[in-house]
Amino acid sequence: MTQTKLADLINPEVLADMVSFELQEKIRFSPLANVDTTLQGQPGSILKFPAFTYIGDAVDVPEGTAIPLDKLGSTSKQVEVKKAGKGVEITDEAVLSGYGDPLGEAASQLQLAIANKVDEDIITALNGATQTSDGDIKTVEGLQAAIDIFDDEDDEPLTLLVSPADASALRTDANTNFLSATEVGANRVVNGSIGEILGVQIVRSRKLEEGEGFLVKSGALKLVMKRGAQVESERNIVNKTTVVTADQHYAPYLYNDAKVVKFEAASGA
Repeated sequence: MTQTKLADLINPEVLADMVSFELQEKIRFSPLANVDTTLQGQPGSILKFPAFTYIGDAVDVPEGTAIPLDKLGSTSKQVEVKKAGKGVEITDEAVLSGYGDPLGEAASQLQLAIANKVDEDIITALNGATQTSDGDIKTVEGLQAAIDIFDDEDDEPLTLLVSPADASALRTDANTNFLSATEVGANRVVNGSIGEILGVQIVRSRKLEEGEGFLVKSGALKLVMKRGAQVESERNIVNKTTVVTADQHYAPYLYNDAKVVKFEAASGA
């Protein structure tokens, strides 16, 4: 009779698939970014990306005259690939007891741990925004002032990331001008949006302090996933446990700072 070994039950490749499958969905702010996987398998830990400046609006050109030429300006952004990792230790008894699903729970918690770290780094990337607002983030008037900073007329979805306290204050100030999450429905950009004010979807995050916030258009960020989630396991033959670790190589960066308005913490005081 063939004996079932714990190494057969804990398969790193299966766990890697489980961690990778829902990881992007668990990264809460990923809908605000263009997720790029094209560099997977490419060497290098420092990534350099081109960015282009706007040449300005077209102008009237009288018949027979030359079309004015503008130089296409370009800049570049350099970001370092980060590695987020977390591990769990599973006892033989937990796996073999038949109660619950320790392997599924391990995969779920590894997903959540990595996703939370990526979200924190997305917030850090947003802190590089060059457009700032001195309006009160707790009021509809302050929100409108921030919206007016955008120098365009594009009808793009807007998302406001704020602390739970500021979200509650803003919702109270909006009064009847607040659309609930149910009314916004399938048009929600980020899961967990509590509703909409002035066409802006409001998202609470405990990663932000009171007075701190970001008004963001989709595509403001890029999230480069340099490699899929990697899961490895190792036996501890003394304690009869199995250690499982997961890591993700990624690089979030502010791709278009014209699509972000930053509220300073002092402005909400």
